[in-house]
Amino acid sequence: MLSIEFDVRFYETDALQHVSNTVLVGWFETARLPIFKYFTPDLDLNNWPLILANYNVDFLEQIYLAGPVEVKTWISRVGNSSFVVYQELWQSNVKKAKGTTTLVRYDYASKKALRIPDDIRAKLEEHKIELK
Repeated sequence: MLSIEFDVRFYETDALQHVSNTVLVGWFETARLPIFKYFTPDLDLNNWPLILANYNVDFLEQIYLAGPVEVKTWISRVGNSSFVVYQELWQSNVKKAKGTTTLVRYDYASKKALRIPDDIRAKLEEHKIELK
């Protein structure tokens, strides 16, 4: 499992005094940074090897300015060219949201999916979780 903690910033809250739903997608993406580095250690955007195919977020509880949040990140599936990232967002020891993101190793020039190399596959497998 990978983990990162964020302080909730005032501007991320809305008129209902909770964190805006759109913020979670950004937090989840930021928490995937270590996974991005498996594919591109220097994060060179001119040679970016991933494309987002799908994401889904389930909002379980409201999130407030009250304290920091933690995003926990695992890999739930590794395919030939794609993999699924499973993430949970926690605040005050309560799971507030969960989500999945499907990413594909991709060649933008040929517009084709590419096989995930074995060394990267092994790194992804280190964070594997079996979902029920």
